[in-house]
Amino acid sequence: MNRQDAENSENKLSFPRCVSRRGACREVARRARRSRHPWPRVAGVALALALAVSPGVAFAQADALLDQGKQLMKKGKLAEACPKIEESYRLSPRSATLLALATCHEKQGKLATAWAEYIDLGAAARKEGNKRLEADAKARGAKLELRLPRLTLNVPRAAAVEGLEVTLDGAPVDSGTWGQARPIDPGEHKVSASAPGRKRWELTVTIKRGERKAVAVPALAKDGSAAPEPAPAAEAPAKEAASPVAAAPDKGGTAGAGKGAAPDRGGTAGAGKGAAPDRGGTAGAGKGAAAAKPGKGAEGAEEGAASATPDAAEEPEPTPAAAPKHAGTFVLEAGLAGGALIGLIDAGSFGDLSSYSYSYNVREGELIAPCDDDVCHASFDPAIGPFAGGTAFAGVALSEELHLGIRALGGYRFGGGYLLAGGPSASMRFGRLWLGLSGLAAAVGQNAKVTGVKGEIPSDLVGLNYGRTEVNVNAREGSLPETALVQTFAFGGSVEVSLVLADWPSSSWTSGALLLSAWPTFMKGLDGFVIAAPVSLGYRFY
Repeated sequence: MNRQDAENSENKLSFPRCVSRRGACREVARRARRSRHPWPRVAGVALALALAVSPGVAFAQADALLDQGKQLMKKGKLAEACPKIEESYRLSPRSATLLALATCHEKQGKLATAWAEYIDLGAAARKEGNKRLEADAKARGAKLELRLPRLTLNVPRAAAVEGLEVTLDGAPVDSGTWGQARPIDPGEHKVSASAPGRKRWELTVTIKRGERKAVAVPALAKDGSAAPEPAPAAEAPAKEAASPVAAAPDKGGTAGAGKGAAPDRGGTAGAGKGAAPDRGGTAGAGKGAAAAKPGKGAEGAEEGAASATPDAAEEPEPTPAAAPKHAGTFVLEAGLAGGALIGLIDAGSFGDLSSYSYSYNVREGELIAPCDDDVCHASFDPAIGPFAGGTAFAGVALSEELHLGIRALGGYRFGGGYLLAGGPSASMRFGRLWLGLSGLAAAVGQNAKVTGVKGEIPSDLVGLNYGRTEVNVNAREGSLPETALVQTFAFGGSVEVSLVLADWPSSSWTSGALLLSAWPTFMKGLDGFVIAAPVSLGYRFY
């Protein structure tokens, strides 16, 4: 049987017999060949089933992890609950899961992490059109922001060497954010800095809720153990020529150090090979220059090298700079203020009252007494009006959160009047809020409507005047002014409520914060009361 017969025999065994048309036989053979290899079709079906089932499996797994995390969170096991909720969110990112994760991190004390998650939650809810969830996330984030600690990483110009890398807890800090206060979780954090050819610097910082701290990166010391940088090719000949070579002087002069140098007219010969002595009487340090003292020459070369190359280990290492502390420093604040001034001064003087007189009963009959500022006074209606001015504070920072000093508040009342107040003041910081108290003594003036003038009755004659202590002054109609400026001294206090709009702590004189403040003020005058409600925008340097 030849090769062709063998192939025909194999085909007959492999395919069923076909006695019909030639095309039908080919179709039967094609189907038979496909039936011999079913595995690609099986693999494709399995892959399609896996792709269809995997999202459902991930979703179910995410739900199970979320339920477990919520149960652990209810039991107070936050260290176990938060990772489970975080893994659930990774498998199936949903707003409900992100809300649970932010809540867990907030309870765990990771305020900055939770605050960022609330912001992401608000953005996701806005895309979903869920306004209620968006408002809830915004409110939670705003409430949490008041307690956020912030850390500022300052890099002075002297420390900003080429290749400097600053890291916070191992993560690189972009140079564009140096000098900016960043929200951070309370607790311990590690700040480090490194650069090629420099010693690494590290500092551990502990920060509390609502605390502001700044860390100044120092100039990194040079690392003597680092490989020296290769010298540029253009400088190599200069360094070689500068290295000292000792040679013994001859009677006529000194031996030169130039390799192959020609003798000079001054009587020196170069150290060229076989250089002839010059007329000056000096011999070059040539082939047989026995007068040279190699020991001293080598020693001189070593001394020259030592003097030319400073020891890197002798360079003083800068003291690591810690976060700038403001305790014990001078504090100054100035701002513009405006608000309402309410004067409830019901008695006072509006000028010369000697032109008026009043009468009262005496034992002999009736007495007409002249007025003066001691026995007569005018009565006024309450006066309410806007005022504009400023506020100032000067004191000292007893600690990072407590400032003690003197507060001043003053302004002009539109329509006539003024307020000048000052006294001791204390402010304490709680996150982004400053709360304080001030004791004030003030001079107050208001332009108010005059309702009349009254004269006092001597105390021993009150009984003869039906128990009255004062009576109306006899004034001609139209003689009293319609309004007048009444002034008094007042004593009281003011409450400070300040919100930190922006905080820029640093080691420079510009370190401080921009504050929006309200100063509810209540004072008792000699005759009546004074109420002020100013609001100010100022900057506190500390």
